[in-house]
Amino acid sequence: EPLVEKLRASDSNASLPPVLSVNRRHVLIHIMREKTVFLAVVSQEDPPLAVFELLDRVYQVLVRYLGEVSEDSLRTNFSTVYLLLDEMIDSGLPFTTEMNSLESIIAPPSAIGKVVQVVSGTSTQVLSDVPANPNEGGGAFGAISSALGSVTHTQMGGASAEVWWRKANVNYASNEVYVDIVESIDCICNGQGNVISGGISGDVQLNTKLSGLPEVLLTLRNPGVLQNASFHPCVRLHRFQRDKALAFVPPDGDFTLASYWIPDTTLNLPFHFSVSVNYHAEHGKISISAAPKLAVTMQNKQMLIDKFVVNVRLPSSIASASLACQGGGSIRFDKDSKVIVWNVGKLSTQESKAEGTLIYATDPKDGTPKIPSEEKSTAQLAFVIKGWAISGVRLDSCDVTSVNYTPYKASRYTTTAGKIEYRIA
Repeated sequence: EPLVEKLRASDSNASLPPVLSVNRRHVLIHIMREKTVFLAVVSQEDPPLAVFELLDRVYQVLVRYLGEVSEDSLRTNFSTVYLLLDEMIDSGLPFTTEMNSLESIIAPPSAIGKVVQVVSGTSTQVLSDVPANPNEGGGAFGAISSALGSVTHTQMGGASAEVWWRKANVNYASNEVYVDIVESIDCICNGQGNVISGGISGDVQLNTKLSGLPEVLLTLRNPGVLQNASFHPCVRLHRFQRDKALAFVPPDGDFTLASYWIPDTTLNLPFHFSVSVNYHAEHGKISISAAPKLAVTMQNKQMLIDKFVVNVRLPSSIASASLACQGGGSIRFDKDSKVIVWNVGKLSTQESKAEGTLIYATDPKDGTPKIPSEEKSTAQLAFVIKGWAISGVRLDSCDVTSVNYTPYKASRYTTTAGKIEYRIA
């Protein structure tokens, strides 16, 4: 609300364009990534999901260019960020958001730094790359090209009008294709541990390092998982609708080929989990237990539930807790956030347990304990399972054609916890 008032107050400035009129209402749409808020000010009727998608794409592009998105990285690479935003958004509308197209137009920060050093003459290493005869190296442009380490001329934009998402003149000494299928579980469980709402969100991610203009064909053993999916522009949709196969000319480097959602309230989570909190007259009791399901682990021998963490949010009237855990790991109580953090680590075949005593805060007037009555507790889970996809999706084949080489191909599966919440009765 204060930010909205500031925006309305700024409309009185006569130097601002007419679109920021004092009579026009503004809507603020934001996302948070890595403790950084990406904010969009919307002044007309627009689909909110399209704005969310654009903000998330801006974040992904910045991660690709900067490595991490933080206040320091944004300040250090301000020029790069400004150029990216100027290219991605034109007159308030999405313009160029494809990574390969952006990389062919805007160089990474390290390359821009070298260009600045060449122009300003502050780098002796770069100056040593400049040929003695300007005609031989193309003058200043040759010096900049040499500083950037480019050995061939790269066409601006895509390889062609039909394949605008792929760089031109891509060449690798070692050609490789890596396919990652990453699935995330989002669900809410009631006090008895039953899933009352939820589903699986998944991404088919590729990292392609292929020379020339290859044709790639991916086939899944169970393509039905892509029933509710969004695809990268490179996917030939008519081929998928006809053969249920993913045919495409891939972008260069990392990209998400498809994102899908599987609504399912009958999820079979690969572990047993229970938590109980009881409040007595003098103190409270908490008990937590977790163990992998033998039926799932026997079917998937390579599956390992790792980085298993439980966060139990308690009422604000809990002052402290005395906790202990069995089966490895560590447990602690955060007094500021009123959260018990149980870090199990690897969930072994035996059951892991944690229990403790909860101490109530007291009323400063009469010293009576503040026993929670109405406020309920919740537990959030986090984990990573490598080598296993909960939906059962499997990659059947990956064929690369239209090239005269045989690339190295590999695939892997990962299941992570999205937002898993247990409501404690």
